[in-house]
Amino acid sequence: MKNTLGLFILFLSSFVSAQTDFPLPSELSEISGLEKWNDSTLIAINDGGNEPILFLLNLSGQITRKINITNATNIDWEAIAMDENYLYIGDFGNNLNERKDLCIYRVNRSDIAILNEVTAEKMSISYREQKEFPPNNHDRYFDAEAMTYFEGQLWIFTKNSTKPFDGLSFIYMVQFESNQTKTLSKVTELKLNRTSYLKDAVTSACTQNNSMILTTYNRMIKLEFQKQGMTKSNLYFYPHIQQVESCVAIGPGTFFISNEKNNFLGPAKFTKLQLP
Repeated sequence: MKNTLGLFILFLSSFVSAQTDFPLPSELSEISGLEKWNDSTLIAINDGGNEPILFLLNLSGQITRKINITNATNIDWEAIAMDENYLYIGDFGNNLNERKDLCIYRVNRSDIAILNEVTAEKMSISYREQKEFPPNNHDRYFDAEAMTYFEGQLWIFTKNSTKPFDGLSFIYMVQFESNQTKTLSKVTELKLNRTSYLKDAVTSACTQNNSMILTTYNRMIKLEFQKQGMTKSNLYFYPHIQQVESCVAIGPGTFFISNEKNNFLGPAKFTKLQLP
C-alpha cells in the first residue's frame, strides 16, 4: 500500500442493542491492551511503570492466571496483538514524543499456554518522520497506543498530540524480526476530525474479519479495505467521553472495550458491547 492510498470517508453510526459493564480488579487499574485468547478467555496488560505481566481473564474481568515476562521491561506498554503463533506487545507509549527506546516484544503463544514465566524476543523501532525529540508542538505525531495484526503485518496507529490538534494519525506497518532495529516509514495518514485530543486521538485497534476497529475516547471507528482504498465509518459513539484504552472483537458484532481507572470517570472496567 502506497502513500497515495485513498481515504473514502463514510459517516455511519450504529446503536448498541446491549451494553454490560464489569468492574476490573485493582491489579488492572491501568489496563492498556486487550486481546482474545480463546472463546472464554481474554489477555490483558497494564501500561507504563507496572510489572511486565500478562493477565489472563475470564469474560467477567476476573483474573484467572498471571504470566511474568522475565526479560522484558514495561516502560510504557500500550497495546497487544496476536497472530496464530505469537503475542506482540507494543512498548511505544510516548506521551511527550521524546523516547528513543521504542520497541515491540514477541512471546510464543505455546509458552503462554503452559508457563507462568516466559521470555520474549525484542525488536527496536523508530519512526523515520521524527527528526526531533521532542518535536515542535505542531509535529507531535509519535505517541502510539494502537496496534493490531492484519494481513501478515503489525499495524501501528499513532496518537495525535499536536497543538493545535489537527486530527491526523500516522499509520505504520512492520513485520517482526527478532533482535533487529527497524526504522519505520509512514505508509499513509488517517484523517480524523480537527476536534480535540479527547475526541479524535486513536487509543486502540483490533481486527475483525477483513476490517479493523479503532477507538478514541469518543467513538469506535471501522476501517474496511476495498478496491478503491480504505474506507472509514463511525461504528459507535459512546454515551459520554470515556478513557477507552483497548478493544477486542470476540464475535459477530460483539466487542469488549476497557477503561483504565480515572479520578473523574471512575474505576477500571470492561464494557461488553453488542452492536446490531
